[in-house]
Amino acid sequence: HDTSMTILTDDREAILIDTGTSWHQVNTEERIRSKIQHGNLATILLTHRHYDTAGAAAHLANIFDSTIYAHGNALNPLASNDQLTTWASRFDSDMPPTTAQAIENGWQGVIGNLEIEAIHTPGHTSCHTSFLLEELGILVAGDLFPAATTPGRTDLPTGNLVQMRDSMQKIRDLDLDTLIPSRGETIRSDAIEESLNKHLDFFDSMIEAK
Repeated sequence: HDTSMTILTDDREAILIDTGTSWHQVNTEERIRSKIQHGNLATILLTHRHYDTAGAAAHLANIFDSTIYAHGNALNPLASNDQLTTWASRFDSDMPPTTAQAIENGWQGVIGNLEIEAIHTPGHTSCHTSFLLEELGILVAGDLFPAATTPGRTDLPTGNLVQMRDSMQKIRDLDLDTLIPSRGETIRSDAIEESLNKHLDFFDSMIEAK
């Protein structure tokens, strides 16, 4: 049930993108430690508020003394133990109260000599954010793009079909070499545009049908 987690690291610090549920948070902590020998996980970035994406964020932030960042629309649901819009109720679980700092479209962080930029990509949720390392052509897409053959869902609280189509168009216009989805295999090179076009065709057909 846990979403993919992405670690960006150099020899001094690391950034974690998404944390998975709280079900496996101790195991997740051990796996993170095996990837960052310096142990300095200063930043946790959340693509959105859902329990399968953010459930372990509070625990990991406490253990690693990290700062959590998420889109402003996610802050109150994360902090208030909101069971509905975090979708924790779907997992028959409690969403741990999670304190995060707000980021908006265009926010930039740094890892080593590389900038990582937040791109607001609503549709799956109103707070959904993808993270771009422009110099490397890498986008961490979260549940905007679950897998090459699996379109993102828009039928959950704060989801929006038209916004999803527009966000998909936004990332298709980027010059990407690598697309990291939330659950499927990493997509590279020419396969990115092919996959994005299939998803766009699907959402266009859904909008036309409605």
